[in-house]
Amino acid sequence: MTNLNTDVDAWSASEMAMITNSLNRWQDRKTQLSRQQVSVGDILMVDLGLRYAPELSYGHPVLVLEEWKNLMFVVPATSSSSKLAQAYHPLDNPSGKWYYRKISASDGFAHDCVLIINNAKSISKSAILAPMGKLTCDLQDDTQLFREVKNTLVKHLFHKEWATHQNLTRAYHELQQKFNTLQKEKEISDDRIQNLERQMKKLNKPIDN
Repeated sequence: MTNLNTDVDAWSASEMAMITNSLNRWQDRKTQLSRQQVSVGDILMVDLGLRYAPELSYGHPVLVLEEWKNLMFVVPATSSSSKLAQAYHPLDNPSGKWYYRKISASDGFAHDCVLIINNAKSISKSAILAPMGKLTCDLQDDTQLFREVKNTLVKHLFHKEWATHQNLTRAYHELQQKFNTLQKEKEISDDRIQNLERQMKKLNKPIDN
């Protein structure tokens, strides 16, 4: 407490307010188990609490990747201008950092901000402050934002598993192509057999005197 009292003098008014509000919410909700309705793809404002750098702290929007009962797995977002400048975007900045993904109002967020992909974490639903919207993209389409974020997370944080999955996917597609080729060859052979059978029936047909 002595160390804390000493540091308080160096805190700005805004940081003091964020710390106080976060502690008050934690005190009120620390033993609560929220079963609030949350869906994958939701955008929520949550209280991330007091975190260690470089984790995001206090109130931030998050994107929900998964949810289970009282918990949800989220990627937090920030409007930091320095991170926006470094963030990857397939059109605006294709050489940007993979762990920063630029997003905008067209994606369902209030304004331009950055998803901090390597800051993904499980948090309690009791940390929810308010709903903010939902992603505008198709959550099942691998070419769109939601699947891109999940694939990027797995690719970089679980690289060995990602590589195994990619190899299995390639092997599956190769087998599928071979199957399709054999299926077409079978159809052609079946047609030839049917034509030959028709010709044989004609040849075996008795000739009228």
